[in-house]
Amino acid sequence: MKTQVLIIGGGFGGVTTAQKLHKSGVQTIVVDKKDYFEVTYAVLRESATQGLFKGKSRRYYRDILAGQFVQSGVKTLQDNTVLLENGERIEFEQVVIASGSRYPTLPLAKSMDAHSLNDREAELRQHYVQLKDATEILIIGGGVVGVELAGEIAYTFKDKVVTLTHKNKALLSGFSQKAQRKAHQQLEDLGVQVKLNSDYQLCTKTQGYQDKRSTDVLKPDMVLCATGTKPNNAFLQQNYSHILNNRGLIVVNDTLQVVGQDNFYALGDIADVGEAKLGYLAVEQGKYLAKRIVRNRQGKSVKAYKRNPFMALVPTGQKTGIVQTSLFTSACKHLVNIKQKDLFITKTYKAFAK
Repeated sequence: MKTQVLIIGGGFGGVTTAQKLHKSGVQTIVVDKKDYFEVTYAVLRESATQGLFKGKSRRYYRDILAGQFVQSGVKTLQDNTVLLENGERIEFEQVVIASGSRYPTLPLAKSMDAHSLNDREAELRQHYVQLKDATEILIIGGGVVGVELAGEIAYTFKDKVVTLTHKNKALLSGFSQKAQRKAHQQLEDLGVQVKLNSDYQLCTKTQGYQDKRSTDVLKPDMVLCATGTKPNNAFLQQNYSHILNNRGLIVVNDTLQVVGQDNFYALGDIADVGEAKLGYLAVEQGKYLAKRIVRNRQGKSVKAYKRNPFMALVPTGQKTGIVQTSLFTSACKHLVNIKQKDLFITKTYKAFAK
């Protein structure tokens, strides 16, 4: 197989790049282990409210991609060829690495095993059954995912005991103090028990989760661990470990070109772009990168990618949340409801329009 641009990874950035390149007449092949695209920032709510979005948050790649799609993982990457796990080999002129990240402790958020849409639906149904049957739920990790997950569960299942623990002195590390306070209060208003400065780990002696910083022991019947992501870079280790920094991210220049590899580009969670790891920013990077590749192929100069200032909208259940931008922090319902309607599912697919 041959293509002008190979795109490894069909997340927000990879699909956006592919769609924009196709519109400009550039031949593309997207490679991904899954056969479906998932609007990941809708998953946490969907996991607590089965059937809420009626399957709209996941769609087959074949239904959204204008270019070619191959379902497989990448085994070996070389300068102009890639060997796939299914045995196929693809020759390319340029490659976009958009392999993203994973949640090793919380496959609920991004599945590591469900490579078909049907398997992913079954995985989420099984999670919902476990959640529905549980009475006491422990969520470890008070970052964006942990906060959002606690809010969704507490809002939907008001009869359950939901505890959120976090190692730091405030939730949402890296956010403003106002955002941290607002989110904390919103969760407590939903009945979530928030335990800060704590480090709960499984203890066989007490047959529960014990705080290493105190004598407190919790005995939940369901535990969800939201303690961070890891970049999907295993396929780079053999030939291209030198393009990774100490966090395992690909080093790129100000035009998203991989440093030291003229025909390699990277974006999204796998790349050290200098922006927050958020879906909407990966879309913006994809739009830029498609233009940059087209101009490069035409022999034209390109401007540097303009980094976007930090902005986040974190729901805490279906009615509340916090908005933080570089200018202000707010819990105003009018602003929060911008995302609450369908968690940007419709907006995402509009951005991918063929």
